[in-house]
Amino acid sequence: MIVHQAHNSLGNFSYNAFFYDDCQWFYHFHKNFELIHVLSGQVELTLGGRLFCLEAGDYGLILPNELHSYRSPNGSRAWVGVFSADFVDGFDRLVKGKQAKDPRFRCEGALDGYLKALLITQEPPALLTMKSLLYGACGAFLAQVTLEEVTPGRDFLWEVTRYLTQNFREPVTFSKMAEALGYEYHYLSRQFHRHFGMSFRSLLNAYRLDEARQRLLSTDESITRIAFETGFQTVRTFNRAFVKEQGLTPSQFRAHAPRLRQQLQNSDGSFFYAEGQT
Repeated sequence: MIVHQAHNSLGNFSYNAFFYDDCQWFYHFHKNFELIHVLSGQVELTLGGRLFCLEAGDYGLILPNELHSYRSPNGSRAWVGVFSADFVDGFDRLVKGKQAKDPRFRCEGALDGYLKALLITQEPPALLTMKSLLYGACGAFLAQVTLEEVTPGRDFLWEVTRYLTQNFREPVTFSKMAEALGYEYHYLSRQFHRHFGMSFRSLLNAYRLDEARQRLLSTDESITRIAFETGFQTVRTFNRAFVKEQGLTPSQFRAHAPRLRQQLQNSDGSFFYAEGQT
């Protein structure tokens, strides 16, 4: 299954970071950048169907909307930080529409020391310090990797997930998506089931429910408004899909919001940085 991490698709200087032992994540994507640093052992990074092995000391950078997964075959410890493009807006403009042939790189000397002392820690630094550290890592990435254009049709998964990311709030159908992407309906249908292993409706609802959960946790908006603005045609359909996914009604889920927020903030030494966020 491919997961859209809506909580990692926020802007306005959103940032979160975790330390992982034996890093294991299924295929997922989000709109923000993701920086990984392997502290010990090895981590296998699958990026758009390509496999890379990150050794201790390696850094890797995943660009926005790139499909990726992690696996640690022999045990490892790694730090992963996810940050929105506005931290590094100049870098973001340079890499738009591109991908790295190999996302692995090294940060040597003083830069590596600053990153370990100030960024790869339990507490986030101040905003300007954060920006300078992230720009430093992105600069090392640009100096060591080869970037290439992502051409239309080159990455089927990327095309579909990007389309759904941009359009899931609308009354999307499989036929509309096929037409928009320039695929013949039956060909797209075969490829979709082969790669995603689920129905189009299930994946579309996963996108809608991702955003709905975030809004239930972080806003006081009515359930009716959330249902319609995340793409559901009726509140009844929204409630049924939500209960199937969560085992709770939207109202019950919202009632658990304080506890869920605390879990999101404190699990595994993570933190969320959102200076200036409303």
